[in-house]
Amino acid sequence: MLLAVESELESEKVAPYKRQLKRVFDAILEKGCNEDGMMYNTLKGSRNWNDRLSDGWGYNYVGYICYDMIVGEAVYRPHIERTLRNLAKPKYQNYAWEGTSIDGFADSVEGGIYVLNRYPVKEGFDWADSEVAANIAWSGDPLESAELWGTMKLQANGVRTVIMHALMHTRGLIARPWSLGMELGACPSGDGLVVAIGAKKDYQGKIVFDIKRHKHYVRFAKDWPRMNTLPEWYTVELEKSYKVTDLRSGKAVTYTGRQLHAGLPIRLKATETATLCVEPI
Repeated sequence: MLLAVESELESEKVAPYKRQLKRVFDAILEKGCNEDGMMYNTLKGSRNWNDRLSDGWGYNYVGYICYDMIVGEAVYRPHIERTLRNLAKPKYQNYAWEGTSIDGFADSVEGGIYVLNRYPVKEGFDWADSEVAANIAWSGDPLESAELWGTMKLQANGVRTVIMHALMHTRGLIARPWSLGMELGACPSGDGLVVAIGAKKDYQGKIVFDIKRHKHYVRFAKDWPRMNTLPEWYTVELEKSYKVTDLRSGKAVTYTGRQLHAGLPIRLKATETATLCVEPI
């Protein structure tokens, strides 16, 4: 991240930092990864070497993605995409990163989501869905009556990962207010988005669209991948216009990005589902 900031400033530190980071990154790939590209807790040959895999593998690959953005080349992308495809292997299903602690599952999935946000690989998405369902969001009780997690740090990590996973499937869209039994999902369609919204009972509210938070809040010129953040999925430009088409009726309405960020009005009858197509004009 420091190198990313220095590169935006065109600092004299860019060249030496870049050289040293590549040395570190290459050493990790050579001595700190298994044949699938998954990282160990320690480097092979070190005094405390063991073959346990690190739940921080995705966090670490964030640095590699930053490096590729800085140099403007896909230096590490092929390796990272291969690693994501390898998550389909049975040994990574329910892998006990830190024993039975929810923290290990949560950290591994969260790091994976950071990487999938940049390199969308189907096997990686499938793995994240499976891990969240089996090891993070599952309690054995129906969602309506399940006991909430506590507030200690490791449980809070699980909550954060569930929120990130949900936003991945809504492409950053949020329903306000949220109603129990409501369903919201979205998927890319060209330069736009197809959105599905359903409710078990009558609903009136709005769907809030995300904006380029790295630009408006952090003041970065580029959306550098960062740890401990909520990735941006589908974002609207505040001054741009968007056509929102109801795919059932064919009715289309034009909104500005600012209006979509304030909230797209939604009204549903019980058990009704709306499907919308959002396209930039």
